[in-house]
Amino acid sequence: MPLLMQCPHCRKPAQVPERFVNQQVRCPSCQQIFTATAVSTAGATAPAPPKAPVGSAPVAPSPPGGSGVAPVGRSTPGSPQSGADSLSAESVMIRPLTRVSGPLTQCPSCEAALPTGATMCLECGWTAETEEEKEPGAGVVICTNPACGAANPPGLQYCQRCNTMLPSAPGTMLEGRYRIERLLAQGGFGAVYLAVDTRTNQLVAVKDMICPDPEEFKIRLSFFRREAEILRALAQLPIVPRFYDFIQKGQSAHLVMEYIQGTDLVRVLEQNQNRPFPIELVIEWGKQICDVLHHMHTLDPPVVHRDLKPENIMLLPDGRSIKMIDFGTARDLGRTARTRMQLKTRVYTEGYAPPEQIIGKPEPRSDLFALAGTLYHLVTGRAPEGAFTGKEIEEMLRMPNGVIPPPYRWFYELIRINLSEDVNERYFSAKEFKADLEARRVTTEVRCPQCQAVNKVREPYCIKCAAPLTDLAPPCQQCGKSNRMGSRFCIHCGNRLR
Repeated sequence: MPLLMQCPHCRKPAQVPERFVNQQVRCPSCQQIFTATAVSTAGATAPAPPKAPVGSAPVAPSPPGGSGVAPVGRSTPGSPQSGADSLSAESVMIRPLTRVSGPLTQCPSCEAALPTGATMCLECGWTAETEEEKEPGAGVVICTNPACGAANPPGLQYCQRCNTMLPSAPGTMLEGRYRIERLLAQGGFGAVYLAVDTRTNQLVAVKDMICPDPEEFKIRLSFFRREAEILRALAQLPIVPRFYDFIQKGQSAHLVMEYIQGTDLVRVLEQNQNRPFPIELVIEWGKQICDVLHHMHTLDPPVVHRDLKPENIMLLPDGRSIKMIDFGTARDLGRTARTRMQLKTRVYTEGYAPPEQIIGKPEPRSDLFALAGTLYHLVTGRAPEGAFTGKEIEEMLRMPNGVIPPPYRWFYELIRINLSEDVNERYFSAKEFKADLEARRVTTEVRCPQCQAVNKVREPYCIKCAAPLTDLAPPCQQCGKSNRMGSRFCIHCGNRLR
């Protein structure tokens, strides 16, 4: 049974398992180290954790099978807070125990240095499990509910604390084929695991969707299936993970795909003190991403990614190759105006999303805005601030001796154009974006294919002969007739298009 005692430094409560009595532990509140004793600071034996008052978050039970709790450097999500006069608050992080063999010099969890003979890490609370504590199949499953985070014994389908459906435990076999090895990432909607395909002995990634509500599950399942279809449609593109399998069972579903061994670009930047990537390398990445966007935007109906950003791009171990991940937010635009309105959702990341996407009306050119913001982040080491960043670049380009290197002024001009608030001022397609990256210039004029008159780029009709110069745009929402991209008003009914 865990003991509840006060930290001698900050006087706040900490729950400590009995087996850690007379050992040094770290206070989860002030991070100071103290020796856990069976007697509280008031001189009396520390009581067992009292029952939580009505209306507060319940105290997480200690999971069976040798999996206990250890006070570490942050509180369990959802734990009630109290002052120095109360010992009723739970301030522990629940961690699974891990069997080890032989002496350790480094924590297997956080990689902090361990003194000789240590059985517990004072940085993260990891503890080494002894043979006596080990039970066959022991381990814990951490609840993905951010307001809970409790540890649960293996085999449970729902969290014993908050009743949230639990992710798969390590060692779980899916369809008798995929063996879960370890958790890679988790969130409110599910988790991503490293697994082994036992038929091929190949490492795979398993994306797990968790949803206890039957009605909501149906909605999420359709999105999950859509992600699988998108991955299958992009199979020929080298920077997209391969799709292997789709599994649905009861109120859970799983995507099995290629395991990407690498680090996302934001983390790489952070690890290098936000030192920018070489512009030439970023240009090559931009061209590859354009291929993916072009393929998505030319599907029938078109598919918009909606969440392109450096966090969703992985840098592989060779330091040059990339892979795009997380197509879970991608959505098709529908075939009719009514369908597009039914699919209206607000999914975006601030700084990378244009105004039309923020109000729930994304289109293919919204992804070009996100691509421009992503390229800006990678070549400067600074996250974009949406259209405001485009205006900053415009001011810098006005200075002939500014910070922008002369050989790459075209590149920053390309970014500026595609960070425009007005969707008609951006490039019209990822194909056009890639063409200028390859030509290393910004196209400003085009010739009419009929009369050869010179027109400004992205004008919908020739100024001399009125021949159409751009591709067809989505039908007018008022009259349903087609217009050319770049048109601000419908040529049939006069309705404002953008």
